[in-house]
Amino acid sequence: MATFLLTGGRRAEVLGLEVSDVSFDRKTITFRVHDHRRLKTATSARVIPLVPQLEEILRSYVFGLGALDQVAIRAGFWEYVLSPTGEPAKDKKGEPKRRGTIRTKMFRHTYCAARLQILDHRAPVSVYTVGRELGHGGESLVKRVYGHLGQVRHRSEVVEYRVEQHQERLQDRLALLHQ
Repeated sequence: MATFLLTGGRRAEVLGLEVSDVSFDRKTITFRVHDHRRLKTATSARVIPLVPQLEEILRSYVFGLGALDQVAIRAGFWEYVLSPTGEPAKDKKGEPKRRGTIRTKMFRHTYCAARLQILDHRAPVSVYTVGRELGHGGESLVKRVYGHLGQVRHRSEVVEYRVEQHQERLQDRLALLHQ
């Protein structure tokens, strides 16, 4: 309902929106042709502003970002939401609003770093292979962004994230949060 009211979109346009059509960074919504639907006319393709009220509604709905923010805040990775004046914005209860600072792009970086540590038939996985898995045309971007990892890495057979490996650090972090 909010998307209809706050975009002026046609039924097929609003119901056909994909996650990638909503940009919280650029604060836009894009109505465009998709493989599964067309637009009414050639001029129907357009980019419109994502108004603050709709952004607030969609952030808690799209991607499950509300849940990601909650996890980040609970883990201590958060920042205050600032108002246009630069002061902390307030929620309905008058408390300062917070948002998590963990974003899904971090998971991509973590995957790449972990994948570069994997053994493929007892040899380090190639940078080219990791680049292709990430959708790049080759290895140059992976080398440029992750070149700081150096040559000495923990090696394993598969990518995995085990809480047990980080339990001591997590307990220290939780202790700091409860002080």
